[in-house]
Amino acid sequence: MEVDHAASKDKRQYARLPRPYRVQARELVFPIARHPVIDSGAADISKGGICIESRSPLPEGTRLHLSVHVPLLNKFRSGFFKVYENDAEQTFEAIGEVTWARPQSGVFLMGVKFLDADESSVEALGKLIDKAMEEIGE
Repeated sequence: MEVDHAASKDKRQYARLPRPYRVQARELVFPIARHPVIDSGAADISKGGICIESRSPLPEGTRLHLSVHVPLLNKFRSGFFKVYENDAEQTFEAIGEVTWARPQSGVFLMGVKFLDADESSVEALGKLIDKAMEEIGE
């Protein structure tokens, strides 16, 4: 799926890396277990948020627990995790908030701003994105 990054590039605080990472999200409303897990793909990701695909949009302001599968994330962490290379276990966990949703190509895209995440994970994600953007020449 193509996302028009050029149209909103000047408004972005962080570089967006177009990657179809697997995302699992669950609405943060009690009782949490009653809300289904949204199993989706990402259109892009940055240090500040993620754009995910969904069959149906969630309202702006909806808070989510996000678990994003990011292969190679641990290579950019400091300490023990740097050498731990099991892709299946590498996730970026965050609390996020839906900031916008719009239809595109038969699905909905939702912008989710990260509200809270482990600082070392955010740092590792930023390094991974910087390296990937450098490799694709952006």
